[in-house]
Amino acid sequence: MKSDRVEIELDFYEFEALKANRMISDMCGRYLKSAKKRGDYVVLDLSVQEANDLAGWVAAEANHAKSDRESELLNSVCDAIEANI
Repeated sequence: MKSDRVEIELDFYEFEALKANRMISDMCGRYLKSAKKRGDYVVLDLSVQEANDLAGWVAAEANHAKSDRESELLNSVCDAIEANI
């Protein structure tokens, strides 16, 4: 049986990109509060629904990013989320 919770492992720069994006921070800030440091990574502990919600916001913001670097980071986050749901 598949768990109803997922762990999303992000590197420091990916996590900082989420926090720095105002829309993601405003709409999904409560999800970011689940962050725990694990070695060189930050791990988000989310329900599958929360992960789907976050993935949608991250994908939308990646498409409207102000720089190529921000877009790359957000797309990387989206890939990490989708790989775990």
